[in-house]
Amino acid sequence: MIGYLKGRIIDRGIDRIILDVSGVGYEVSVPANLKIDGDEAELFIYTHVREDILALYGFGSKEEQGFFKSLLSVSGIGPKVALAIVGSAPINQLRDSISKGDPSLLSAVSGVGKKTAEKTVIELKNKMGYIGDGEIFTDSGADEVIDALAGLGFQRVEIVEGLKKIPAEISDNDEKIKWLIRNLGKR
Repeated sequence: MIGYLKGRIIDRGIDRIILDVSGVGYEVSVPANLKIDGDEAELFIYTHVREDILALYGFGSKEEQGFFKSLLSVSGIGPKVALAIVGSAPINQLRDSISKGDPSLLSAVSGVGKKTAEKTVIELKNKMGYIGDGEIFTDSGADEVIDALAGLGFQRVEIVEGLKKIPAEISDNDEKIKWLIRNLGKR
């Protein structure tokens, strides 16, 4: 799987670019709001494979890529609609809207109906990290850590609060999980 590309842009469209990486041109679908300065680009790639297609979707950050993958977990949302959602507004606004249970931002995206927007909000609301006072926790890999500890019986709010206290030198998800198991519940 292709996970990252860096190269020179040789062609641009509204929602796609062709990226020359060492003489090979990769056509990559990108969010409409992707900001690229100059003719060089670094993209985090999601490789979508079906029996009849191999498509690359590129993002300016791992956070955008992760949000895109979260959207794909909702049945009824494919890569093109997920890309349109990612390109419709800043990720923090989209996460905040979902976390607050408000489907209006999603339903304004072309290809997303009211029912799909509501279903997306219901399925992703607890994965967006909304704490309650407008604060959003967006640590990369946090979803994996939260899911693992929730499976062990820890409360989501407790896990998210614990994630904020993890020492900066701990970056591996397995190490975060071990640290949280040792430290959650200590008062």
